[in-house]
Amino acid sequence: MDMDGDWPLPRPTTFFKVDRRPAGSSLSETNSIASTFSSLATPVVAEAVQRARELSTASDAEGFHQLRVAFRKLRALYWAYAPYLGKEATAQATGEFKRLAAVAGGTRDWDIAGDLLKAARDSGASVDMLVAAAREKRAQAVVHSRTLIKSDDVEAFLKEALHRAQTALQSSCDDLPIQAFAQGRVRRAQRALQKRSKRVAQNEITCEEDLHEVRKAGKKLRYLLEFFRPVIKGGHGRTIKMLTSVQNKLGQFNDIAASETLIRSASFSEVPSEVIQESLQWLEKQKGRRMRAASRRVRDIAV
Repeated sequence: MDMDGDWPLPRPTTFFKVDRRPAGSSLSETNSIASTFSSLATPVVAEAVQRARELSTASDAEGFHQLRVAFRKLRALYWAYAPYLGKEATAQATGEFKRLAAVAGGTRDWDIAGDLLKAARDSGASVDMLVAAAREKRAQAVVHSRTLIKSDDVEAFLKEALHRAQTALQSSCDDLPIQAFAQGRVRRAQRALQKRSKRVAQNEITCEEDLHEVRKAGKKLRYLLEFFRPVIKGGHGRTIKMLTSVQNKLGQFNDIAASETLIRSASFSEVPSEVIQESLQWLEKQKGRRMRAASRRVRDIAV
C-alpha cells in the first residue's frame, strides 16, 4: 500500500477494544522498532475511538479533552517514527491528527473560557451576560464537534492510518531493536526543548509565541518519555515529573491567552461592548501574572 497516497476512509469491519493499561507497559528492550509502534499506538487509537463513540451522544467536557489528548499523543508518536514512516506520510497523518484535535478542542476551549469568565464574575467583574453567552457558544461548539467527528468517520480513519503505518514499519524496521532508536528520538526532542527554553531565558521580554513553542516541545518530550520509558535507560521519572510541573504553569498561561483570543474573535451580538471589554481587561491582567509565572518556571529548566 502506498504510504504517500491519499487517505481513504473505508468503513471498518473490526472494532478496537480499549486497553486501559498505559501505552508501553508491556515493552522490553528486545522488541523491534516496528512491533513497539504497534504496542504503543494501538491503545491510544482505541482510546480515541472509544471517546469519539461516546461523544456522539454525550457532551462531557473531559471526553472532549481526552480525545484531543489522544490525537496529540499520536502526533508525537508519528513524529518519533518519522524516519521510517517517511516525511510525506508522517506529515499527512500528523496534519489530520492536528485537525481532529482542533475539532475536539472547540468545545473544550469554550469550557475553559466559561470557567475563566465565572472566575472573573466571582472576583467582582460585571460579566454575567458574557458568562451566559459563552455557555451558548459552548453548546454550539458541541454540535459542531459532534457533526465533524461523525462526518469524518474517526474510527475508519484511525484504523486505516494505523494499518498503513504498521505495514510501512514492518517492511523497513521489523528486525531493528528499539532501544537505541528510542533513545535517539528522545534526545532529539530534549534538544528541541532546551533550544526553545534557552530562547525564553535569554530574552528580557517574554514572547507569547516563545512560551507556546516551549509548551509544545515539552509536551512532545513528555509523551515520548512516557511511551518509551520501559526501553530507555535512566527511567526518567524525575524528568517526567518536572515536565508535568512546567506544563501545568504553561497550560495555565495558555488557557488565559487562548480564551482571550477566543472572546476577541467571537461575535456576541447581545452582549454590550463594555461587558466584553471588562472581561478582556480581567483576562489581560491574569495573563500577565500567569506569563510571569510560566516564564520563571521555563527559566528554571533552561539553566
